[in-house]
Amino acid sequence: MMTSSKPAFHFFKYNVRLATLLTTLLAFTLAHVQAQQLRGKGIIEDGKHYSKVFKEDRNFRLILPADYHQHPERRYPVIYYFHGNAGRFNGPAEGEVSRSGEARYYDDFNGNYERTGPDSVDNFTSYVADNDVIIAKWDGYVPAQYPRPYDIAPVKEDRQFVDYFPEFVEYIDAHYRTKAYREARAVSGLSMGGFMSMLVASKYPHLLSSASFFCPSASFTVGPKALQIYTPFKEMGRNFVGMPIRMHLGSKDFLRQHDQEIDDAYKTLELNYESWHYGIGYFRGFHNAVNIKSQFDFHMHYFRMPLAKPDKWHHIDVYPNFSVWNYEVKTDRKIPGFTVLDDVRREGFNLQTKKWLPDGPTVPNLFVQIKTDSIYAPNANFELIQLNVDTRKISRINVRSDKNGRIQWQGTSEQTNIGIYKNGDPGHITLATYTLDRQMPGVGEIVTLNPLLFNKGGAAVDSVRMELIAQDEDVEVMDPAIAFGKILQGTLYDKTAFRIHSRNANLDRAKLKLLLTYQGKKDQFLLEVPFYSPEKTLTKFEIADGHNVNLEVENQTRVGEGNGDGTVNPGEWISIFTKSDLDSLHDFGLQLFTGDPYVMMENRRMLFFARADWSGAQRLTSQVQIKKDCPDGREIKFYGIYEYPKTGNTRRDSHGAHSFIHETKRVSFTVKVKK
Repeated sequence: MMTSSKPAFHFFKYNVRLATLLTTLLAFTLAHVQAQQLRGKGIIEDGKHYSKVFKEDRNFRLILPADYHQHPERRYPVIYYFHGNAGRFNGPAEGEVSRSGEARYYDDFNGNYERTGPDSVDNFTSYVADNDVIIAKWDGYVPAQYPRPYDIAPVKEDRQFVDYFPEFVEYIDAHYRTKAYREARAVSGLSMGGFMSMLVASKYPHLLSSASFFCPSASFTVGPKALQIYTPFKEMGRNFVGMPIRMHLGSKDFLRQHDQEIDDAYKTLELNYESWHYGIGYFRGFHNAVNIKSQFDFHMHYFRMPLAKPDKWHHIDVYPNFSVWNYEVKTDRKIPGFTVLDDVRREGFNLQTKKWLPDGPTVPNLFVQIKTDSIYAPNANFELIQLNVDTRKISRINVRSDKNGRIQWQGTSEQTNIGIYKNGDPGHITLATYTLDRQMPGVGEIVTLNPLLFNKGGAAVDSVRMELIAQDEDVEVMDPAIAFGKILQGTLYDKTAFRIHSRNANLDRAKLKLLLTYQGKKDQFLLEVPFYSPEKTLTKFEIADGHNVNLEVENQTRVGEGNGDGTVNPGEWISIFTKSDLDSLHDFGLQLFTGDPYVMMENRRMLFFARADWSGAQRLTSQVQIKKDCPDGREIKFYGIYEYPKTGNTRRDSHGAHSFIHETKRVSFTVKVKK
């Protein structure tokens, strides 16, 4: 009897505890549900303000916390959301038929009108009900382009929404209870709005704590109307150093392949980057702002735990004048192009310009003026040392900081590496550039890479260690880390080389990381080595030397400069076109590369032709000039890259993204010059 009652007593205590726990959990759940019900969903408030940038009233929509007006003491972070094609600031609201692409992009095309309202899982007001945040939606409406927003691709009215963004932020901060500082702001957007989120975040990292993109357009033609240029974000990832970014990719999104290229590239760039790939279980994998909760939770995390300003940053800008991290850059550029700042820090910076990305030549005859941030002692003397990277000429001047601790530099568009130091400052080693012993290496060929180091600090440096690390598994670095002795102040070092080779014929650019260690400091630099490994020999192609070709969108277009007879003559500008195996109606242009001395590759041009896939991406076609003294009968070997669409049913309700997948062909061929 005694032994049998003991287990019963313990069983009774266990049930009491369990009942108490369940009661507590039930009470907590009911209280939480009741609190949510009392709080309600976010408040939608539409407004307008006068824009000095656009010189007109601009609309906006805010989603405010339900108790925003009951707590005047509270301030909130802001997520700025940019709508996509056919969108406006005011749609969709709860229960209404959508007027934008946010929640019905594919369903409207498919005629499923019952699904044209907002997705209940991804409703902005529901998100604000659970989070202390304001969501601000600007209006991308442009009369000349609607339903295409933001005046891009092409720029018609010269309405620069990136110029408008700081003004919009200033207005919201002044008229609503926001946390008006960088760590409490984020941007996000869908499709063309996703591209704008990338563009705004890349241009203003000093204004934002994080950025995200729903199925973004990966590239568009942007910039001032007279200087607009094709801007591929696959090549601009390093603008996001120090800024957390996140991308959502749909498995059947028509932009999936372009976004996948960004995803692959950004994973090799030492970024604070993450991506989420969704399939048919989420809106059938189609193009949409899917899973807003996880995307916006990402921003809320970095509102709570923001990253500090990076010690070293990089920036690419399409505008001739711009400001970033309180550095002011001014140029007299009158043609399209890019200004590239690299390895910017207190010890100096590297400047170069490009006619296009990633490998365009320098923009010629350009004056550049750069004023640094207020990071130096005010009214103090400094020595400024600069290296012309192409000529390897080093020069020095004495400079004086202004009363705010800023230093001004003036120079040209040629690649220049600048160091700034005071007497007694330690040495500082940077990677100025690197050279290859093979101009156009192919798969399996051993390439020798020579880093050019530059000590632009204030003293000599002892015991430097270099290590080259491959970021791609198909690339092998054949030499271990190398240590060597002193690099004197203001001198170059190029006596060390690393051997590498590619094991994959499909690899076009090898990503590598150079690690430098010296005097207790560690630094790293990212490198890219192009490989030229053709898949096949191109036998059928057309030489455009001043005659029409038939393009996907532009149709009959004159390309090249010459007599138009379809043969290569000395002095002519030529482009090369071929047919797709699956499309015999259109001509597809090639990007061209050659080491032949009779081709003026240093003066090459790039032509940008539209793609018929609604993506904003363009087909890149090289135009090169044959030297006038090229001998008769000269056979010039070229390496070329071109893209063409794969087979697929272009009805979006039938095949979705599969209609727009393209393949990249890498070929070699030979042309014969005739006088």
